[in-house]
Amino acid sequence: MAQSKHYQININAVNQALADQSLKKWWVAEFSGVHRTTFRRWLSGKTRFVLQQNAENLAKILELPLSDIA
Repeated sequence: MAQSKHYQININAVNQALADQSLKKWWVAEFSGVHRTTFRRWLSGKTRFVLQQNAENLAKILELPLSDIA
C-alpha cells in the first residue's frame, strides 16, 4: 500500500480565503469531502496535518494553489 503524503494547513490563508470569498465553512467541508468537525479541527489547529488528497481538494474548492494553503 502506498503511503500518503501529509500537509500542514496554513490556517491564516484558509481563513482569509473563506472570508474573501464569503464561503461557509460547512459548505467547504462538504465539498472538500471531510466532515464539518474535521474541517473545524483543521482551522482550530487541533489537527496539524491533513492527507494530500484532502489538501488538494481544499485548494481546488478555494481556487488557490496548494502551495498557498499548505
